[in-house]
Amino acid sequence: MSSEAQKTAQSQFVVTMDGDIHGEDNAENRDIVRRIHACWNACDGIPTDELENGIISDMRNVISTMIPVLNQAKQPASGMVKKPNIMKEAKHRADSHIEETY
Repeated sequence: MSSEAQKTAQSQFVVTMDGDIHGEDNAENRDIVRRIHACWNACDGIPTDELENGIISDMRNVISTMIPVLNQAKQPASGMVKKPNIMKEAKHRADSHIEETY
């Protein structure tokens, strides 16, 4: 392989079912393996079918929808302003997002 082809070739490695890693030990591969471990740990307990159907994206969307509600709940009510029912608002936002998604 020419030196030019070596520069553009992507790093490759194999992760066995036992978690053994075979391939070149370099910074890029270590970063990829670190990401795989983080994803594996974050998805522990979530069925593969749900992962394939986009549950992580759905969860991220619901969380991003909820951040304004939670931030609003942290702020003290001023004067005669009625503090919103946080759980009711959270359910409404989550339901709305789910309806939009499906």
